[in-house]
Amino acid sequence: MRFRLEGIDKKKAFGLLRFLAVTTAVALPVYYLPNYFLFEQLIAEHSAIVMGLVGIKSIIWTRGNSVFLNEFEIQKMCTGIQVIAVFLGIIVALPNTSRKKKALAFVAIAVFTYLANIGRIVLEIWLLYNGVLPWSLAHYPTGLVLGVFAVAFLVVVADHFMPAIGDMAFSILDGLQKSTNADKPPNL
Repeated sequence: MRFRLEGIDKKKAFGLLRFLAVTTAVALPVYYLPNYFLFEQLIAEHSAIVMGLVGIKSIIWTRGNSVFLNEFEIQKMCTGIQVIAVFLGIIVALPNTSRKKKALAFVAIAVFTYLANIGRIVLEIWLLYNGVLPWSLAHYPTGLVLGVFAVAFLVVVADHFMPAIGDMAFSILDGLQKSTNADKPPNL
């Protein structure tokens, strides 16, 4: 697969590069700079509440800046902050969208991501404690599959509040399709 630059609209290319630059400039500092100890602690506490509702005993404890739920360390990755940071970057970078719509979409995405991560943590621990799956399967593959579906749902939610997200994604895909099809012979 080869990308050709000669057929690309320079204005669209500049717009896409601007969008990616703003998204990156917002998302990276949100993810890498803060200390998420309090957020990790909240995720552990709320997960413990849900665990109690489904009959799983839980203990939250800390060691230094590390938070544990039973024997599991709740790390920054467990909070879903990566997804929140990326969506924040995308939302901020979207042109021609009101601040109110951006704020509403961001709040919806952040709340859903937070709740989805609590559900994921509880499900993974439940699968382990009930002997359904070993941790090696309950944590990574299960979490990955749940994450893919959650992000797909978040794209739909974001598109509901801001159709510009879907419009931009489809225009990018359309542009890539046109540039890769330029090398193919016409269908007869």
